[in-house]
Amino acid sequence: GSGASTIVSDLTEGSHTFKVTVTGGCISPASNAVVIGSQPETPAAPVPGTITQPTCSVLSGSVVLNGLPSTGIWTLTRYPGTLTFTGTGSTTTISDLSTGIYNFTITNAALCTSIASANVVISAQPLVPSAPVVGTITQPTCTVATGSVVLSGLPATGTWTLTESPGGTTTTGTGTGTTISGLTTG
Repeated sequence: GSGASTIVSDLTEGSHTFKVTVTGGCISPASNAVVIGSQPETPAAPVPGTITQPTCSVLSGSVVLNGLPSTGIWTLTRYPGTLTFTGTGSTTTISDLSTGIYNFTITNAALCTSIASANVVISAQPLVPSAPVVGTITQPTCTVATGSVVLSGLPATGTWTLTESPGGTTTTGTGTGTTISGLTTG
């Protein structure tokens, strides 16, 4: 080459020295050592652990992520949305996840970024059923000491459980209506 300086690329790990040969064949003494360190380690993808799904009373879910760098400060990136979280330690919990599919990458202190984690699937919040609709109430008689009630408006699909209050007696069934018998005064 020519000129007063140049850039030498693709140097491997280790110690390197350089000599300059000029036109006419004269060779300079060796330069000071140039030490190239080892390549920083790329972290492994975060490992999804316990996934907590939304419930009837909690709108969002959460996931525990394991396998994060145990030393140094890391940055976790959530996809979609590229939301970032910074922290330390080998595990963390990400909360407030709405319905959807998420992946996570981790960037370590050396600014190396992992591949994406396995999918974290957050399901939709379960539907909260409507209160049962009270229909015909049959009162106790001279010959029957208990009453009954017809309830409708129950979930049309799946199995439901009715819980009596007070007392906590439960009745399980299917269909949109049922009759509850054996009700005491109250």
